[in-house]
Amino acid sequence: MAIFKSIDNPSTKIGGSKKAIDYVAKKAEITRGFNCSDDREQAYKDFQETKELYGKIDGRQFKHFVLSFEEGVGTAEIAINMGEDIAKTLFKDYEVFLAVHTDTENTHCHLLVNSVNLSTGNKYRHSKYEYEIYKEKVVEIGLNYGIEPTQEKEKQIGEVRTDSKEKRKAIENHFKDVQKSNIVNTYMILTNVLENEKIRSIDEFKEKMDKEGIIVDWEPQKKNITFEIKPEFANSKKRKFRLSNLNKTFSDERLTKENLEFGFEYTKQLEKEKQNELEKQNEWKIRKNKIGLGL
Repeated sequence: MAIFKSIDNPSTKIGGSKKAIDYVAKKAEITRGFNCSDDREQAYKDFQETKELYGKIDGRQFKHFVLSFEEGVGTAEIAINMGEDIAKTLFKDYEVFLAVHTDTENTHCHLLVNSVNLSTGNKYRHSKYEYEIYKEKVVEIGLNYGIEPTQEKEKQIGEVRTDSKEKRKAIENHFKDVQKSNIVNTYMILTNVLENEKIRSIDEFKEKMDKEGIIVDWEPQKKNITFEIKPEFANSKKRKFRLSNLNKTFSDERLTKENLEFGFEYTKQLEKEKQNELEKQNEWKIRKNKIGLGL
């Protein structure tokens, strides 16, 4: 099986597609450009040249999709070829940069679509209806590779999904104030930190989670990220939970190692851009004062 998803992480900052392209290319086993260069530096220039040609450098910079394969299904070669076929079918008049990652349990292909149409100069957009058609087309393309891309039922973030009666009962008891649940507390603390704190690195993330009573085991060489509630804050014996477990249990696709890293890098870049902008403003004020003083 394979799943085709739209990722809601738009950038409206001029040049914002560069950090997205750099990020997906940095960890890629294979990269390829459709209507643009295979090289990430040149692909970004191609994106920008199209925007400048039509005078549309502002607003949304790109659209991000991911084609994700079930564990054990789909090689890197299949992923990049299927991704290119999707680009040809769905985005034939747009530049699309493709990058295949194999560093997680699921091989997946990122598709970054430039926001401006090569032929018309129109900005990219799709409706919910068109998105459903996209998924149907992907199913057809997948069949050519012997893969049936069965689409998952749309889930609401926070919706509990588990086959464990014990886990479901524990979660229900938490919200009924019968007995607090460690897994619910871990999830709520984690999402609160991610949504309300400006985090720029893994170390910063670990530090903020530690202050909330949760130890984060995140090593670059490990595929899994584990959260452990400190004994003094625990409500039951089980205190350790994998990020993938929280993702599946609470239907929260934001909770993947890759998404967290992307978010941290994005925040860091925004902070850097803001700092550069402030420095430019201060420099201009100093120059203006000097002119006013006749220096």
